[in-house]
Amino acid sequence: MVQSLGMPASVEIKKSSSVRWTRRSLLHLAGAGLALGGVGAARAQPGPTVVYPNLNGNGADNLGYRVLELALQRCGKPSTLQLHPMAVNDERARAMLRRGEVNVADFGSGAEFEKAFSAIYFPIDRGLLGYRISLIHHSLEPEFTRVNTLTQLQRFRAGQGIGWSNNAIMQAAGIAVVTGPTLESLFPMLEAKRFDFLPLGLNEVYGFSEQYGDFAPSMVVDPRMLLVYRFARLFYVRPDSHELHAMVLSGLKRAFADGSFQKLLASDPSVRRALQRAKLAQRATITLDNPLITEAFMGIPDEYYFKPSEFK
Repeated sequence: MVQSLGMPASVEIKKSSSVRWTRRSLLHLAGAGLALGGVGAARAQPGPTVVYPNLNGNGADNLGYRVLELALQRCGKPSTLQLHPMAVNDERARAMLRRGEVNVADFGSGAEFEKAFSAIYFPIDRGLLGYRISLIHHSLEPEFTRVNTLTQLQRFRAGQGIGWSNNAIMQAAGIAVVTGPTLESLFPMLEAKRFDFLPLGLNEVYGFSEQYGDFAPSMVVDPRMLLVYRFARLFYVRPDSHELHAMVLSGLKRAFADGSFQKLLASDPSVRRALQRAKLAQRATITLDNPLITEAFMGIPDEYYFKPSEFK
């Protein structure tokens, strides 16, 4: 158990950034009371045990994990944070949340997800998922330099993952969508020209282009186009997790009020890289409507979102 500096002594965080779990690591987790079939295991410490999924195999390096860690530190109540060892995509994480194998997960906003789970209405990416920059095959660069309007973009096919909220947003805008079963699968599909562009969140595009570059050696970041719509990444818990919902939301609000949330996000390598490299002011901006937006989501205070003036 590792205690973070500056956090209450009663709050303990179990963290590992490695996705290569050794037998010793798994035995250690089992000894600590993490039953991989569910989160209702015996607890060595007071307060709830919070189990977070290992999204895309990035473990504790995921922005969601680190924001959750901060929120639990700031909420004023004891808890234990654990990382589930199995690498999963967003769709699998949602299934694990439904079954109770994890009790908090984060993914994009959307009416279907907000109905199925109890959404915590705080944009943990400050809305950066709603600023979309595309990965394209380098052979299409000349064509994409001439895209200035939605009508022109509708000639091309977007790649997205199965179950992503963005699918409905793209389709409602008249853009054909080709889906892949996992995030990783989209990159060889892009290389094979199964679709024409892969729009990703501003805080995702540069990191994923490097992480999965070997699967798509012909892939480049589109230097010119920017898609914008109201969207964000939220935490979700099970509908009966009232205490955990209150703890996380309280911690997020306190972290925003004291500036530690903004500091964490600004120091995140993927966010910092994006703000330095995206050159948003020089891009052709295409604004899309979000048909999945809910009244509750629209009630999120504007102060929690990035402002254009913050894009340097």
